[in-house]
Amino acid sequence: MDPSAAVGEGEDGAAAPEQRLLFSTVDYVIFFSMLGLSALIGVYYGFFAKQKQNNTAEYLLGSKQMKVFPVAMSLTATHISAITMLGVPAEMYKYGIQYWACSISGLIVTIFMVYVFLPVFHELQTVSCYSYIEQRFDKRTRTLASGLFMFYCLLNTPVIIYAPAIAFSQVTGINVHIITPMICCICIFYTTFGGIRAVIWTDTLQFGAMLCALFVVMTLGTLQLGGVINVFRLAEAGGRLIWFNMDPDPYLRTSFWLVSVGLTSMWISNIGVTPECVQRFLTIPDMSSAKKAVWIFGVGHILVKLFSVYNGLLIFGKYHDCDPIHEGTVQKYDQIFAYYVLDTARHIPGLPGLFVVGIFSAALSSMSTSMNTLSGTLFEDFIRPRFALKDQTASTVVKCMVMTIGVICLLLVFVVEQLGSIFSLAISVSGVTSGTMLGIFFLGMFSPHINGRGAFWGAIVSLISLSVIAVGAQLEILGGQLKYESLPFRYDGCSGFNATGEETSTFYRDAAGHDNSEVPWVFRIGFMYYSLLGTIIVIVVGVVVSFATGGQKERVPLNLLTPWVRPLYRSLDYTPEKGEYKLTRSCEMTDIEKIPK
Repeated sequence: MDPSAAVGEGEDGAAAPEQRLLFSTVDYVIFFSMLGLSALIGVYYGFFAKQKQNNTAEYLLGSKQMKVFPVAMSLTATHISAITMLGVPAEMYKYGIQYWACSISGLIVTIFMVYVFLPVFHELQTVSCYSYIEQRFDKRTRTLASGLFMFYCLLNTPVIIYAPAIAFSQVTGINVHIITPMICCICIFYTTFGGIRAVIWTDTLQFGAMLCALFVVMTLGTLQLGGVINVFRLAEAGGRLIWFNMDPDPYLRTSFWLVSVGLTSMWISNIGVTPECVQRFLTIPDMSSAKKAVWIFGVGHILVKLFSVYNGLLIFGKYHDCDPIHEGTVQKYDQIFAYYVLDTARHIPGLPGLFVVGIFSAALSSMSTSMNTLSGTLFEDFIRPRFALKDQTASTVVKCMVMTIGVICLLLVFVVEQLGSIFSLAISVSGVTSGTMLGIFFLGMFSPHINGRGAFWGAIVSLISLSVIAVGAQLEILGGQLKYESLPFRYDGCSGFNATGEETSTFYRDAAGHDNSEVPWVFRIGFMYYSLLGTIIVIVVGVVVSFATGGQKERVPLNLLTPWVRPLYRSLDYTPEKGEYKLTRSCEMTDIEKIPK
């Protein structure tokens, strides 16, 4: 049977009738209870809590009185999207365990956040982290950065929404186009009326649901396969345990270097210098508590990623001798984890519902964060500087922006479903903007010699280059010219094997023998390298343009540089005219003193 002809859902996006695995009453109760609780949190903080959402300080920062644990859980939930829950297991099933190296990236990112970026942002105490760019460079570069963040959110959020819709359609047979408006409307509701407090507490609730779903699925799947040792034995027999593929070839689909190096730069950008993270850290009143939140987030982020990798091995163990794509029970690899859960636990009431709640929780937390943060960023960067608004009016404007952003993201979902794998698509979209943003902040925080022209034109060149590469690669994928050969799948355990006597082999590879050499080399670069490539372009172009235009002519206050490099530029210490900051001899963060005007 030709796997490309496999049919797992109808043309309208719903599962084919013979493959529908319907929810039980218990499953529906669990699912709608979670959505109802999320909505009630929004109702409470929007209408009944003591802290009224009638000013931007409360709506966007929770009056800077949030606690460490819920903020850390909110951050973790935000960065563990449905793409992680569904896309990573599918990636492991198809291409092997190499993605485990993301744990190295997670540790590096946490260290960078605690010691490089957090001290600078916590001193500045600005709602939009892009105000740093204006202070360090100029307003033009800040506007560009804010525009890039809007571009990223509007492209990435629809992917986040589409992922759980696939899972829900797989297990209920309900059309994807019915599910997505329902998710978006609930998320828009509690984000609009509840503000950052509702977002953080719903994230905490939803992260708990995610963990429950992961642990139950992992435990049940491991027991059914005879224990952890047997899970790894089956994975090794199937060629999935590729721990260290050290091939430096940049055209590979996955390798140790591609994951550990490529993801590190993307995550440093998405976690260290994005408003959604900086905004949450600023809801915590002091630096030491903010650092604790970062470390809790870092550990949680790494563990959930590794759990998702293990789930990919569970899927392979379950279907090691009968690939569901080849058999025709699943149409897309993105659907295989949802199918696995239902196939494994269809006789356990409530487990399918818990699983889908976990997937939806991941999506809701990411979407609500994107809407809240993007509305705050656009307000601070584009509206507040141009219009003098009263606090209550400003809060209303931000709420309207949240609703508008939510509707736009909903409409873009129908574009996303026509594209390729949600895993590669999400990383490609993120790579286009994250590398550019990281490059700007690196130039600003690590050297006082780079000027605004260098940062701006470095960002422009990087953005154009990465956009051309990413769009070109997606077009090549859609056209069928760019394909990556998967690891081998078996089908001798399928029910119809040898029924007609036509099968000659028990193995096949997706895109086996496909030659990518006809595709231009620039479009064959591994998508995980996009962010790193973008960062390098910004730094190189930024340095060249800065020195060609005379460098930074005005002195840069040391508080705009990361603590790691401040001792190197001690000679730049001076008494600012407007009473800003000075650095004492020890060069520690505690020694940065405010000079009275």
